[in-house]
Amino acid sequence: EALKNIQEKYQITVYFLPMLESLSSMNNDLKRFEVSIYNQQVRELDRENKDHPNFARDWAHLHFLTYEAESEAGAIQQVQKRHPERKGFVIDKIVEIKEYDFVKPVGRRY
Repeated sequence: EALKNIQEKYQITVYFLPMLESLSSMNNDLKRFEVSIYNQQVRELDRENKDHPNFARDWAHLHFLTYEAESEAGAIQQVQKRHPERKGFVIDKIVEIKEYDFVKPVGRRY
């Protein structure tokens, strides 16, 4: 409504409105996932007390990352794009993060 008023007042054409509307509706469909990953190559070298030429030793341990995607498969694709298996990265676990409505407590706290 406000956008229409601006269009009429200033006689401008908004070419990107349909694209913006589709993008905003896409965000509503996204779920949030927590992914735990590590690097197997770094883990093996760390056991031998050696450094990996490209990755820090902390990659021997789990890293917890958050991704937004429409599905678990979409989140896995994002992870694998950034942290590919061919470079030693292993997905340990993926969990959907549920959004909760927090209820105001009733009564007194002691």
